[in-house]
Amino acid sequence: MPSARLIALLYCVYASLAVLLLAITMPPMQNPDETNHTYRADQISRLVPVGQVITDGEFGGLVSSGIAVPDAATSALRFHPERKVTRAMLVPSGWGTPKEAGFPNTAVNPPFFYIPAALTDALARAEQLQLPHALVLMRIATGVATIAIAATAIALAGNAAVFLFAVLLLPMSLAISAAISQDGPMLACTALATSIYLRLRAPNRAQPRLLFAALCLLLTMVGMGRSPYLAFALLAAAAPVKTSWRVAGFLFISPCVIVWSLRSTSHFPLPQRPDGVVSPALQCLSLLTHPWRLPLLLYRTLGADHGRVSHSFIGLLGWLDTTLPQPYQLIAWAGLFLAAAAVWRPPPSPLPGTRIALEAIAVTGAAGGVFLVQYLAWTIVGSPVVDGVQGRYFLPPALVLCVLLRGRPAAPLNRAQTWLAIPVLALPVLSIAVTLHAVIVRYYL
Repeated sequence: MPSARLIALLYCVYASLAVLLLAITMPPMQNPDETNHTYRADQISRLVPVGQVITDGEFGGLVSSGIAVPDAATSALRFHPERKVTRAMLVPSGWGTPKEAGFPNTAVNPPFFYIPAALTDALARAEQLQLPHALVLMRIATGVATIAIAATAIALAGNAAVFLFAVLLLPMSLAISAAISQDGPMLACTALATSIYLRLRAPNRAQPRLLFAALCLLLTMVGMGRSPYLAFALLAAAAPVKTSWRVAGFLFISPCVIVWSLRSTSHFPLPQRPDGVVSPALQCLSLLTHPWRLPLLLYRTLGADHGRVSHSFIGLLGWLDTTLPQPYQLIAWAGLFLAAAAVWRPPPSPLPGTRIALEAIAVTGAAGGVFLVQYLAWTIVGSPVVDGVQGRYFLPPALVLCVLLRGRPAAPLNRAQTWLAIPVLALPVLSIAVTLHAVIVRYYL
């Protein structure tokens, strides 16, 4: 029966190979919003941890002007699968001089998830390493940090390691791990928070005060990274520790996330849409006066564009225009269900109803919050579907789903669960091959 440490080691092998190959083969700035994420990392490398209002009133800051060169060189590839990479797109260029730039969608992000890329950025500029080669190193640095944190999470997760392994090695998870972005480290920190919470639930847990403090810190970071994940603060309230600790933890996480989110909202411009008006106030009014539209809205969104949300959860790569084969997507979903079956345990008796309710709300609240935020801040008033919802936003809630499967750090897999886990542990061989094939065909062949 595979131990959690063995599964973590296997994850390191798979993820390291995939991240290295994806960091090299994905053309410059072809991950979602990678240019703006690179600006944010470059800003942090200059010891500016928060975004600033620049001269024209936009939110951003002082960044290297040379970052715009590879972005301009490869911009023609976006949303045009028929176009391929040329040698001219990969011509080396310098970092340029510092200049003001607006990147409000990433300047509002907290600094900590960008630290690996920012350190690499500063070193590359000091050594005068040219772009886009430095971008590859920034991707690898982000990937290494993501893998290290995620492997620690898997090693601490006990029998739940199988499910974390399955989610963290989805093509979408691998793609964001190999990108200059906050998403990879944030996903890994969510996995680590989940494992720590599971260890707090163990009967003979050690150092609960230290574990709980680490849980609160990780949940605060993740919530600041994306506001719907504020719902994860309920894990602190549900943790089996002293009541005073739970209250203090929840009251620490919630204000930090709310204050940061309000600050971010004040600097994030609403999109200008030619087909209608985006107004959070009017959208709220529409929902309050027509609450019966909510189920239909959710149904239409999940089914829109042939299940784009579910496709992008498994893997819709590049600028969301590199698809994976439909048979593979079905296999990947089957792997997730097998992993969940391998982890599931019946709830204890007597049933801790309040704790289970808080855990369920943490998962569903984070997922529902994604739809709500996108509907209020990105969708035109009265739209029948929610715009801008991407499957990768649901990867962290999927990891936290582990707590509802009743995973136990001290419980080994039984024989039946081991047989369920074996195909899950082998699936990444297919996943990595399919992912790299899709990227190479999309951009080079």
